[in-house]
Amino acid sequence: MGHTEKETTVMFADIAGSTRLYEAMGDEKAEALISNTLKQLSIVVTSFHGKIIKTIGDELMCRFPRASDAISAAKIMHESLAEKTTPSGENKLSIRVGAHQGSVVENDGDIFGDTVNIAARVTALARAGKTMITGYTYEQLTGSSRESCQRIMRTSVKGKEQPIDVYDVIWEQTEELTCIIDNVNKAAVEKILAIRYGDDVIRMSANTVPRITVGRGKECNLVVPSPQASRKHCKIECNRGKFIFSDNSANGSHVKQNQIELFFHQEQVPLLVDGTISLGEPAADNHDFLLHYSISLADTD
Repeated sequence: MGHTEKETTVMFADIAGSTRLYEAMGDEKAEALISNTLKQLSIVVTSFHGKIIKTIGDELMCRFPRASDAISAAKIMHESLAEKTTPSGENKLSIRVGAHQGSVVENDGDIFGDTVNIAARVTALARAGKTMITGYTYEQLTGSSRESCQRIMRTSVKGKEQPIDVYDVIWEQTEELTCIIDNVNKAAVEKILAIRYGDDVIRMSANTVPRITVGRGKECNLVVPSPQASRKHCKIECNRGKFIFSDNSANGSHVKQNQIELFFHQEQVPLLVDGTISLGEPAADNHDFLLHYSISLADTD
């Protein structure tokens, strides 16, 4: 019988680009490299009072008594891999990290429940070299740990009625982190695109979420269950200070800007200050599945 425990921070660390490693190195060499890397990361976990729950392919699942321990471990993990490459030197190694704090059900050394599912979902949102945490996890942090976090999106999680906030944890000692902590004119150089569907909001920028996919498929960053939408209907990318919309669908997209709605099919268009995006049919016929977006400087949102 499993039993529910007090709150714990569940964290996943996933080696990014492992498929590419297998293709480039061959199965045996890639497996050895990934196994060795996971062992090194496991040492970091235990040094911050963490416990390895299990290894799932190229991913570690672990738990920590406090959110701050998990964040500290993630930082050292990223730093330890920052200069590490494959033996040929052609590919760098990096990880995606996601964490959520909450209660879990433990059974025979494994853990289960919403906390585990949400932590896995947040990990899937992270790109290589990034750590993502939930809003509740962020609330458990204090001091410099909290100051290095930036809210970037609100997203739905299967089985949860309310959407959750997701924060990016900046671990690099770079100008990006300095600007966040010191609040020195960051807004003057960074634009934020906020795109909303219902209660789901994603905030994009060059330094946080530079690319998202939108469509009917559950693998998309923003899921829009319109019958007219393709599974991976479109993508939005931040490129040299501009947000570029790319339609990849069967039915096309209707983008409204400056009170003018234009149709795009297998085409790209830069998004302007604000507007709407309708997948597969005109906005007038698609009220239930309409997306709204706006672009602003970082200090105005």
